[in-house]
Amino acid sequence: MNNYRMWAYALIATGLLNWDYQRNAPHIAAHSLAIVIPGLVLLLSTFFTPTRKLLTQRASQIAWFLIGAGALAYAFLN
Repeated sequence: MNNYRMWAYALIATGLLNWDYQRNAPHIAAHSLAIVIPGLVLLLSTFFTPTRKLLTQRASQIAWFLIGAGALAYAFLN
């Protein structure tokens, strides 16, 4: 679960840094929350037993990798 938590922290931190550095851009709150919210969902899901079991499945691992990679790519290209 530590790998998932670190992945979630990376998403949250990147989203908040994006918000800080681009604070004068229009609609930056929505853009940054598109990065932060998946991180928060992933982080919270590591603390509950039913979702923790779900995270051990291969399909879930691939899905979270794609969601996280997409969010980070969006943050860096935005």
